[in-house]
Amino acid sequence: MLDLLIKNARLDDHEAGVDIGIVGDKITLLEAGIAEPAHTVLDAENQFVCAGFYETHIYLDKACILNRCSVKEGGKEEATKETRNAKKNFTEDDVFARASRVVEMAIKKGTMGLRTFVETDPLAGLRSFEALKRVKDTYAFAIDIELCAFAQDGLTQEMTTHHLLRQALQQGADLVVPLHRP
Repeated sequence: MLDLLIKNARLDDHEAGVDIGIVGDKITLLEAGIAEPAHTVLDAENQFVCAGFYETHIYLDKACILNRCSVKEGGKEEATKETRNAKKNFTEDDVFARASRVVEMAIKKGTMGLRTFVETDPLAGLRSFEALKRVKDTYAFAIDIELCAFAQDGLTQEMTTHHLLRQALQQGADLVVPLHRP
């Protein structure tokens, strides 16, 4: 028995509509007119079906903060300054709520995985990292989230950043990207 049967799907490499039979997380049948019983049957109504999306570069901890920033010139320096000012007021619950909103939108649009960079420095501490760990756990049923501890202000400015990045790795970060600015 199939777990899921998607009927009448249009695929890129098939001229006619096909059915997709799924057991667990594997496609086991791919042909027209599958008659095998399934726990769940969906009709794709001849719509295009493709693999989900993967977002490789997003900053969930800084999502949805435009209303907290004063944009006058629109340059990189202003953006960095405004983001730094906004970051001072980030709380774990605040980051969790904003990031959750973005993750829910991503899931609804077919995103299956994402890599988020999370600022890990003396100003942010591990607040954003802890929030994004909660987001990762909360939405694990629908999306794979990779946490990348990120030293926005670089390692050379403050040794505390080095220690925070090490802590993030010990507490579940998938990877670290140190930014070096002379």
